[in-house]
Amino acid sequence: MKNSTLLICLITLAFLTLVGPIMCRAGESHAKDQASFASPDAKNARMVATQASQNMKVEQGSQEGQNLAGAIASFTKAANQAPDSADAHFALGEALARAEHFQEALVRYTLAVTLDPNHAKALYGRSQLCRRMALHAQAYKDLSHLINLRPGVADYHYQRGTVLLKLKNITEAYRDFQRAYELDKKYPKPTLLWDKEKETVATKRV
Repeated sequence: MKNSTLLICLITLAFLTLVGPIMCRAGESHAKDQASFASPDAKNARMVATQASQNMKVEQGSQEGQNLAGAIASFTKAANQAPDSADAHFALGEALARAEHFQEALVRYTLAVTLDPNHAKALYGRSQLCRRMALHAQAYKDLSHLINLRPGVADYHYQRGTVLLKLKNITEAYRDFQRAYELDKKYPKPTLLWDKEKETVATKRV
């Protein structure tokens, strides 16, 4: 430990896997049964949003851009018909994010979360968009909220770990990676590596 007070701690994350980091989207549904209370416009908006969502999956390849444009138009119609529907704004946010209209997508995700603060899909979608936009503090808040809502979801911990690395909080990042691995062994196992000049957090498959 000679001259240890003069050493600079450099922190990196190395993923020893051929397929790269896992970017699993949580597959849990966050549904509210409000059918008996919904207005006709709200019901129609959900029907339009559902149909548009199905249309997005019909064709691939060269038609993808056209499908996205049609989906955005359909979801916009749904959101206009039911401005108080968190699901409608979330669906539009998803389509806008896929089309790389990030600022507009962020607005729609935020509207969805404002209308329903516990809308898990909107929180997750916004967290991933914020990561892409380097809005790491907001991504951390959304993922922390999701973990409070559903503490047993490994992907939430893994994604928050990657955000914490960006925020230079290595200890907490390690804990989240470890928790993700404990919950689901398909996630890489984190390891702390030490040498004379640096501390490294790495993950590897076992």
